[in-house]
Amino acid sequence: MPAPLSHMDNMRSVDFDAALLCLHRWIGSKVKATVNLYGQFFGCAMAGELRRVEFLPPDHSAISLVLGGSNGIYLDQADTETFIGREGGVELLEFRTAYGVFVVLEFASSR
Repeated sequence: MPAPLSHMDNMRSVDFDAALLCLHRWIGSKVKATVNLYGQFFGCAMAGELRRVEFLPPDHSAISLVLGGSNGIYLDQADTETFIGREGGVELLEFRTAYGVFVVLEFASSR
């Protein structure tokens, strides 16, 4: 079994709506996003200003997180567990999909 991510012990489960409230507070702020495939040596990272959170059709339950430039991440609350926490004084949001993809958003700085 792979070792858990270092911050996982600091995380608490929240519903998707609580994560959306946090994301809306972060709009206009710099964030760092890390995408990992749990248990595999794979990942990518991006950083930029969180420009907006878009709700996607047809049922508007999935979202697109639009970062500065043309970067973005798509998440569907139907297959995502959501966690919030802090590490070293930095606020974190983590989305764990049913497919083993973990997305960690880190609040980098204010406007």
